[in-house]
Amino acid sequence: MSHLARYMRTHLAGSSAGVDLFDRAAKGLPEPAAAEVRRIQRELVEERKSLRRMMKALGVHENPVFNLATKTGERIARLKPNGDLLHRTAMTDLTELEAMVIAVSGKHAGWESLLAVADHEPRLDRAELRRLRDQARDQRKTLRRLHAEAAARALVPGRSS
Repeated sequence: MSHLARYMRTHLAGSSAGVDLFDRAAKGLPEPAAAEVRRIQRELVEERKSLRRMMKALGVHENPVFNLATKTGERIARLKPNGDLLHRTAMTDLTELEAMVIAVSGKHAGWESLLAVADHEPRLDRAELRRLRDQARDQRKTLRRLHAEAAARALVPGRSS
């Protein structure tokens, strides 16, 4: 298997775990943050479809075992210290938003990596990759703002929920 195929499979597996993270987080965040995370989650679903189309064009097949392992890892990551074993807290919002920023940053880097090889792989659509990279940049900007708001709720005395 080529390095490009392995790379794309890895990002697809991460995408599936990311969709789950964003879906779960949106259900617990306060509005309007929840609405923004739901919007990004819908974009992630569409981006995953784009990645699958690219993989198909290149003859790269999904690895269901790797996808399952990544999703399992995402579920294990839910066991994080938030100060309350049974309930969602402001710390839950903060740590989930940190994970979302990291996930979107990785996705942004993935689109940039594919752009870097697009000149050597004509089956990759440069315009689509640029659009996806720019969308990831905008998502990261939104998530960083939401993260700062969550940090204030969680870490400033008297502001936590």
